[in-house]
Amino acid sequence: MRLIFDLDGTLIDSAPDLCHAANRMLEELYGAGPIPVETFATFIGQGLPKQLERSLRYAGIENPSEEEFERALQTFKRFYGEEPASRTIVFPGVREALDELHRAGAKMAVCTNKSEDLAWKALEGLGMADYFDALVGGETLPVRKPHPEPLHECARRLGEDAGPVFYVGDSETDEEAAHAAGYPLLLYTEGYRKKPVEEFDSAGTFGHFRELPELLKQVA
Repeated sequence: MRLIFDLDGTLIDSAPDLCHAANRMLEELYGAGPIPVETFATFIGQGLPKQLERSLRYAGIENPSEEEFERALQTFKRFYGEEPASRTIVFPGVREALDELHRAGAKMAVCTNKSEDLAWKALEGLGMADYFDALVGGETLPVRKPHPEPLHECARRLGEDAGPVFYVGDSETDEEAAHAAGYPLLLYTEGYRKKPVEEFDSAGTFGHFRELPELLKQVA
């Protein structure tokens, strides 16, 4: 079995560290901020550039030039890279579920719109990198989720002979990507989704990671 996981909002609540980095950027470059972490959590889902765009808009900074936007993006990335796991929370039951799935022989990967280097840094900082045989980030390929190719690339890296593919995610972007790729979506209901659980088209839902191994037995 091949399992591909979204990162932010699925395995980890990274909003506190991302928000901290965004607020440091706003303070350094504009003397603005801070953004409440609850608000910043609604910005997550389409990669750091989109999070930056929403952060600047929140701070009243409209229509920055390409040069200004790039400077802000690099500053945001630098601050996040310095502290990618200081405030981040691993969702309850994740480590135990990954242990069980690893022992059962599942091949596992992460597919995220966060840049690959920052995603690995976060996983390493949380002591979770060794669970995963592959990681595809938002800048690994010319396209990012919800385009299906990042999921297909994860599946290829896990090995074509490693069994069926399931995608575990928490958001509308994950739903769209899974459907485009043709992989069943297992929806984690406690992440960053915006619409009701009932409106998702998924193969199964779970609210705690202790439920995931059994859910996989039911849908596999």
